[in-house]
Amino acid sequence: MEVFLADGHLSTQAIEALANGQDAFTELERLEAAEHLAFCNSCLQRYTGLLESAPLLVPERSCQKSIWTRIGMKTFQTLTSRYTAAAAAVALALTILWGGEGAAFARPALPEDHPSVSQKLSGMTEDLGDSLRHAVAGWSDFFDGFRPSQFKE
Repeated sequence: MEVFLADGHLSTQAIEALANGQDAFTELERLEAAEHLAFCNSCLQRYTGLLESAPLLVPERSCQKSIWTRIGMKTFQTLTSRYTAAAAAVALALTILWGGEGAAFARPALPEDHPSVSQKLSGMTEDLGDSLRHAVAGWSDFFDGFRPSQFKE
């Protein structure tokens, strides 16, 4: 049997033999025909046209029931995992809201609770008292003794 025609396409007998599942090819011819069908759209169209009339295989047992069971279990797992975290957050919030009525919470220290720098400095000047005032007065007297006319040439 001739597998390829002169133009490089598969012959009609080769396509029919492939579609019917006949064992009329050598291993090399089968590989060449499969490779040609992978790249030639016209031969592939002729081959699938012959396969359309072939009877479909029926499985020994249906897997529809097991597939629907698995889909249902997967849906249940997805919904359960999605809403478990939300339910736990709501339960925790309600526990804190209703169960924490008698609990006393410590308020964190706020900036208003601490004295400012100016308050600290005014307290320090009051603590230093007369010695600081005396030193400031001495410096004032020192600088008052300078006159700009002293530095002229």
